[in-house]
Amino acid sequence: MEEDDSNSISAESISLDTLASIRSLIINADTSDSIISSVFDFLTGLLSRGDSPILHHILKLLSDLAFRRKELAPQIFDSVLSNLLRLQNSAAAVESLAVLASLSERYPSIAATANSKIDGEVFASICLGAPISSRLWLLRNAERFNVPSSVLFTLFLGFTKDPYPYIRKLALDGLISVCKAGDLNHAHAVEGCYTRAVELLGDAEDSVRSSAVRAVSVWGKVMIASKEEEVDRRECTDAVFLQLCSIVRDMSVDVRVEVFRGFGIVGTASESIILQTISKKVLGARKGKKPQNHLSNVSADVAAAAGIFIHGFEDEFYEVREAAVDSFHSLSVNSIKFPDEAVYLLMDMLYDDYMVVKLKALDALHHIADLGDLKIQETYMPAFLEAIVDTSENIRVEARNILKLAKLPDLKLVDKCVNGVLKSLEMYPQDEPNTLSALFHFGQNHAKFLASLVKRFSEQLGTASGNKSEFNSRHLSASLMLIISAPLSNKQSITSIPPLAFSYSLAMLGKFSRGLHEMMDQDTLLAYLTHCTILSASSGTEFNKGDIFFHAYRHGDADFAGNPVLLPSKDISNESNQALKFVNYILLKIKAAWLLSQSGCSKEALRALRFYSLQSIKIPASESLFQVYPI
Repeated sequence: MEEDDSNSISAESISLDTLASIRSLIINADTSDSIISSVFDFLTGLLSRGDSPILHHILKLLSDLAFRRKELAPQIFDSVLSNLLRLQNSAAAVESLAVLASLSERYPSIAATANSKIDGEVFASICLGAPISSRLWLLRNAERFNVPSSVLFTLFLGFTKDPYPYIRKLALDGLISVCKAGDLNHAHAVEGCYTRAVELLGDAEDSVRSSAVRAVSVWGKVMIASKEEEVDRRECTDAVFLQLCSIVRDMSVDVRVEVFRGFGIVGTASESIILQTISKKVLGARKGKKPQNHLSNVSADVAAAAGIFIHGFEDEFYEVREAAVDSFHSLSVNSIKFPDEAVYLLMDMLYDDYMVVKLKALDALHHIADLGDLKIQETYMPAFLEAIVDTSENIRVEARNILKLAKLPDLKLVDKCVNGVLKSLEMYPQDEPNTLSALFHFGQNHAKFLASLVKRFSEQLGTASGNKSEFNSRHLSASLMLIISAPLSNKQSITSIPPLAFSYSLAMLGKFSRGLHEMMDQDTLLAYLTHCTILSASSGTEFNKGDIFFHAYRHGDADFAGNPVLLPSKDISNESNQALKFVNYILLKIKAAWLLSQSGCSKEALRALRFYSLQSIKIPASESLFQVYPI
């Protein structure tokens, strides 16, 4: 090809076969540099002629050439950019922008040129003059260009009134992106965007309403944060929350999902409104009260919040139910009161057909239990026990986490719960370590039922006495775990537990230590069970868990037992290895003290550390260590 071939050949006369042949030369690695240079000159010559029917193909070929021949990328970039600046109001300008964006992302060294030449004015000019399909691409990819947030805000806000619904939707999504970037905090701009989003909640298109809900949530949260007075902030929060409530029964599934997600974004509301959301009957305390919407003369209707979460939990689409449970959890974090109705609704979600919904419900229940507000009544027990034996491991794990915090009011429910856990253990023996851990915590929380637990152990022991294989049965180990945990509540005398229970527990030391590894190591557990065995045989001796763990701490690791934290090396001297041995001793003691603290014995942990610091001076050949690193 000669350099001036492009000037003698009209763009209309170039066939697709010719363009395909040119592409073959570009992608062929064996094509000589001279031919590639001619191809480059030919294509850039065609590009300089302005808009043409094959301009799309020319831009594609130049893009391929830039990716195949890195050394030509800057020249191709400059050629496409020059053509773009001449064709700002052409459809080809958008395709040129796409090529420039790809080149800038692939070769960051030339991105600075694009940022300096493609400013907000150029982008806005191209966007306003582009046809619909090109405008859609521009709105979706606006963040790829160096356009100021103020320009993007103006463009997006203007396009929310575009006659085409897809444009309105993308404009709303763009406003959300601008908001999340945090570069625009002007109060009037925030309120103007929020007001426009509220208007589009009534749009005829589902996709537009869905994006409008997200915009109301995001911009509403910014508007709430902009209020300086606490009273204004609270009223604004309620107004935004109730605005979302007004569209919660929309016919579109996507809109309903976004509404419940929006509640989670707003994150809070007045306690009385949150309580209203789980009651279909308008509560007396809220009758006649309508928070004023600061952006208009219209008052928000509190009745719009009545029973919205009940409707969400009962929705026929699981996506809505999932979003409803998740947002209720988010709202409950800021709530100070959990009525029985809320727990009942969440417990009912444990029967849901979809695992993701059940997991969300269990997560919310765990949060309530963590605050000490979960009261599992008899009516809730079947749903909870269903979760304990669920086929999903994740469901069972979450249910056992709740079990660790649960506090049941009577022995009947305790027995039902324990029987359900034992059933689960038989069905899923692989869960034994986690189940034993849950029972340990459960026993601590229900120590007042110790007599019944001891009776259960005695009955099982009598059954197992005639069959040696039953000694390690899962039912027996579960009962033992409940018994040995009860004294740790400091509400029981150690003498109320038969010594045989601790003796059997010693025989199951390995199994129990795997279940309690997060609370104590095996040496501490061994010392604890041994000391309990001695004390339980001594009539009249009261039990104190601090003394037990302190005893375990003093006498555990007496000979530097346990897994070393730092391993000795063959490349250093015996003297250094000996020093390393004492460092390991120190670290193991600190680990044991941490376990003491985790078990609720902070004072005993400090007492043990003081004891150790006094004893450390008795260790020969290590005085220099303790002088440098005093405990």
